[in-house]
Amino acid sequence: MNIFAKAAVRGWTILLIGLTLVMGQNLSDFEKKVHQFTLDNGLTFIVLERHEAPVVSFHTYADVGSVDEVKGITGMAHVFEHMAFKGSQTVGTRDYEKEVEAMAAVDQAFLNLKRGRSQGAEPERLAELEQAYLQAQEDAGEYLVHDEFEEALIRAGSVGLNASTAPDATRYVVSLPSNKLELWMTLESGRFLNPVLREFYKEKNVVMEERRLRTENSPRGRLFEEFLALAYKAHPYGEPVVGHMSDIQTMTRQEAEEFFKKHYVPSNLTIAVVGDVYADEVRSLAETYFGRIPGRPKPDPVETVEQ
Repeated sequence: MNIFAKAAVRGWTILLIGLTLVMGQNLSDFEKKVHQFTLDNGLTFIVLERHEAPVVSFHTYADVGSVDEVKGITGMAHVFEHMAFKGSQTVGTRDYEKEVEAMAAVDQAFLNLKRGRSQGAEPERLAELEQAYLQAQEDAGEYLVHDEFEEALIRAGSVGLNASTAPDATRYVVSLPSNKLELWMTLESGRFLNPVLREFYKEKNVVMEERRLRTENSPRGRLFEEFLALAYKAHPYGEPVVGHMSDIQTMTRQEAEEFFKKHYVPSNLTIAVVGDVYADEVRSLAETYFGRIPGRPKPDPVETVEQ
């Protein structure tokens, strides 16, 4: 038997073993391992117990995407996806009270620059406003602990930390050793209980670069954006998930905070936990950490209908 035949046999053997394992678990057995509960504030958890390996994967599903935006803030769902990694009032800061004041100064400096541009201020005046804006950002950076949220997970052995934004959903995923369940509960609940949109204006630059790379400098990206705009004349599906450049440039941190308060409510979130965990423990920790988030009404769905 030559090397290729041997490789084929090994491949089919592995495949058959895999199929046997899959087929060996019927739907009834699988359902017994799935547990679902909803906290008093409306947040739903789905837990699948799998004790074959000491790892656990988390998937936070937010029922919000670009379809929930309006003209002027297109791209906001995607921008907030980035913001969710900036930490909270306790993670990512050296002095939160002073940082709040510094971020307010950045907000005002940005508004001054935005107003100057829209009113056609003289170049010298615009240069002054831009310098003040950059200085305010630098001052706010003094209180920042870069990537503390991500670093805490990395030190705990995380893999696959990522997020994505789509027209109808925003997703946050990560896997950890199963003995880090409570650490994840602490960090994940914290960034949705008390998010701090630090470095908002700097992160907008990152998003704008993504748009340049994936759309403006990509023939396929440009074609797809044009196709959607033609396919949907009324429905928000016709707007790009990454947003229009002018909207990204002009949106403010206050608008992002309002977007969060409206859409990141517990009743708009579903969290899947899969791995070497026990549903009772997950529920107990979820009530302790995620139960702190105040319940608010689920936002109304998009009412626009494409004719």
